Formats: sequence, structure tokens, C-alpha cells
Amino acid sequence: MLYRLYCVFRKYWYRYLLHRMKFKYFGMNVKVRGNFRWGHTYNLELHDNVVIGENSFINARGGVVIKSGTITGPDIMIFAENHIYDTEECVPFAEEFSFKKVVIGENCWIGAKAFILPGVELGEGCVVAGGSVVTKSFPPLSVIGGNPAKLLKQRDARKYVSAKQKGIYVSDIARQV
Repeated sequence: MLYRLYCVFRKYWYRYLLHRMKFKYFGMNVKVRGNFRWGHTYNLELHDNVVIGENSFINARGGVVIKSGTITGPDIMIFAENHIYDTEECVPFAEEFSFKKVVIGENCWIGAKAFILPGVELGEGCVVAGGSVVTKSFPPLSVIGGNPAKLLKQRDARKYVSAKQKGIYVSDIARQV
């Protein structure tokens, strides 16, 4: 009984925190699972029908765009800023930061514990394997994985387009028309 009360409280607490944050854009039907840690949400765009998994960490200081229909697993990390380490100013890195926008295309699936670094752009329909460290951009319909992430294969474009045209989406999204 006490645990159920705790779960209900936690759910509403995270919902309250989400509504207090200032987003660059916050779409319709966005689902954010519990225990998120996000910085600089004024540079974060979450488009319609996005699902963010538990324990997500997003630092959007350089700008992060997550487009419609994207789903992430738990424990993902997305950074849009980095330390400048190649400097003579001080050790181990300079006081300044470099900022690079991260863009995740429509209908992407980001697996659990994926780590996406600054400047990455993932095309529409990309699949990122769990535990991957994404250091560079990939074209639409790529299936990527590893550390650093590499192209494993391309998704079947015909099947993807057919499912998209029919409006067949995973039940987690449950699109609102």
C-alpha cells in the first residue's frame, strides 16, 4: 500500500517538474518516464508523440531537437556541449565550452544506455543499438551500434514507408489524431 502511494506521488511529482520547465518547444502527447535530469531545457525541442525513457540525461545547452515519433530506452545521455581540451590556457581543459546542436529525426528508436555526443544528426527512422556511443551523424534508416557507433545495416525503405503511410505505430506512442 505504501509503495503504491509512493509510485503515484512520484508520477505526479515528475509531471509537476515537467510543467515548471521552460522548453523551446514541447509537442503534444510527449511521454517522459520518471527520474529525468535535463539541463538548459530552453534549448530543448520535443516534438509530437515522443517517448523518453527512465533516467534520461539531456544537456541541451547547444540545442537538442527530438522529432516526432521518436522513442528512447532508459538511461540515455545526450550532450550538446563539450569542454575544449586542445588549449594552452589550462589543464585538463579550457574554461570555455563548445556547443553543437543534436538533431534526432522522426521515428527514431534510441536503445537503452545510448550516449549521443554534440553535433550528431540522426536521419529519419534510425535505430541506435543499446549501449552505443554515437560520435558522428548517420543518414535516414540507418541501424547503428557500437563504441564508437558504426553503420550495421540499412532498414528496408519500402517497409518503413508503407508502415508510415498506414499510420502503424508502436502502442507506446498511441498517436492522438
